[in-house]
Amino acid sequence: MNAFANESIFDTMSIPFHNSGEKIADSACLQKLLIPFYDRKRTVFIDEIVRLEGAGNYTQFFLKDGTKMLVSRTLKEYEILLDNQAFVRVHKSCIVNLGFVRKFFIKKEGELELTDGQQVKISRRRAQVFVDRIRDFQPLALV
Repeated sequence: MNAFANESIFDTMSIPFHNSGEKIADSACLQKLLIPFYDRKRTVFIDEIVRLEGAGNYTQFFLKDGTKMLVSRTLKEYEILLDNQAFVRVHKSCIVNLGFVRKFFIKKEGELELTDGQQVKISRRRAQVFVDRIRDFQPLALV
């Protein structure tokens, strides 16, 4: 796992999962992920991912166009891969893209609403991290 965490994820070509983030030259630093999906790999722009939900050794991707993709990788692997991006883990089974948060409620049991209408619980343990990240979050303005 250490080798996975230490490798650069933004390379100039698409390669296997552990280096599956790809930087596109001269495109306002848009990045994409190469996701193993069925018998092929699908390229998804990181800013199209609304949220990721984990279930055991599987991760379900929810994209802004309504597409759902089930991948046989753990949520922890994607948490490491998407670190320092616009993503934050709000629950043990959910990572959200801060760019798609419409509103959030911090109360006894925190909850946030995404632009696709879904409501996601925020665990008490992760609430402060979420608040800090959303406060400092500045979406990329595409020119």
